[in-house]
Amino acid sequence: MKQILLAITFTLLAQPIFAQGRGEVPPGTQDVPGTSDAMEGEPGCSSSGSEGMPDTDAVYLKLVSKAAKSGLKSQLYIGSLIDLGMHYNRVGKSAQACATLTKALAIVDAGALKPTPTSQRVPDKIIEHHGDGTVSAEVVHKPMPYEETLEALFPPLVDSEIATNKFVSAEMHIKRQIKLATANGVSGKINLMSAYSQYANLCKKMKRTREAAIYQKKADDINATFKGL
Repeated sequence: MKQILLAITFTLLAQPIFAQGRGEVPPGTQDVPGTSDAMEGEPGCSSSGSEGMPDTDAVYLKLVSKAAKSGLKSQLYIGSLIDLGMHYNRVGKSAQACATLTKALAIVDAGALKPTPTSQRVPDKIIEHHGDGTVSAEVVHKPMPYEETLEALFPPLVDSEIATNKFVSAEMHIKRQIKLATANGVSGKINLMSAYSQYANLCKKMKRTREAAIYQKKADDINATFKGL
């Protein structure tokens, strides 16, 4: 019996903006904030930041300064602000996180990024290749910079707003997150589930217990649709 090997490759039609602090380093993003720009010799790498990146203010502020050279409306700069805001959330500096992420959103809303027309929203496509006893799966992904940036930006922004008691702004941004639609079913469901869960948390903070239960159920219902491996 021939041994079947599975190889997965990714084809990006355009490079992603940033790694969103999860330690993911897609091809071609070596110079993108949140990926491989860790400072050599910097002590104290935190597991809560990007893999291999020390979770310190200085590191992220340096990346923001570096990204600013690409332009204050560039995707690179916006991404570096999001990474910095997420870092501030992780280390409990909610006010700084809120200010940083609000700045990033203001740049996007001022027109730095444009919504992807519906006709250009292409779902991820998996192409299987067979031959010589192997099966490879190629994932073709067409990034949508505006939508994917907001998907990364809204959850940490709302977290920081809830932590600083900016409930009106938090509710407004949660509603925007709920309306945000992408072409990809999985990421869209995760985005919506996150928004519903945050809305439930916000409603609890605002003593709106009935609404909190409604939105928590919405989040739980989406979570139940995901099947374990």
